[in-house]
Amino acid sequence: MRLTVEHRSCLSAVRSELNNRGVGFRVKEDGMNARFTRFALVAGTVVVTTLGPSVQAQALPACASNAICLWRFQDGTGELYTWRGGYVDLPSRFTDHVGSFRANRTGAFIDWASGKECHSVRKGDYASNYSGRFGSKIDAVGDNC
Repeated sequence: MRLTVEHRSCLSAVRSELNNRGVGFRVKEDGMNARFTRFALVAGTVVVTTLGPSVQAQALPACASNAICLWRFQDGTGELYTWRGGYVDLPSRFTDHVGSFRANRTGAFIDWASGKECHSVRKGDYASNYSGRFGSKIDAVGDNC
């Protein structure tokens, strides 16, 4: 039995994905090895599908209407700070330590470290991992820049 072009293409994709994950194999694709090739193709597909991404993205928790919610850690975990308007210096535990946010209104994130650096936030904006970005600088929240 000969492998079709589709089988070879799929086998190539599975081989590539398995090699990326550190699993390698070599198969001769004719004669008795055709059964092994089909088995490896099915097994490889199962392995790739089962392993999938090692970390699944999580949805951020809900945030109150007309508010901006800030969490200390990524994916909406840790302590929550809810801002509802006006200029506010963040509590010290949130200064330079905002891991994620969800905005249900417009506002501005402000850093005072070297003058005023301001990032506008619009209703609908969110970040599940903000600590590597402006979340590591934010000192205050206000209505606008």
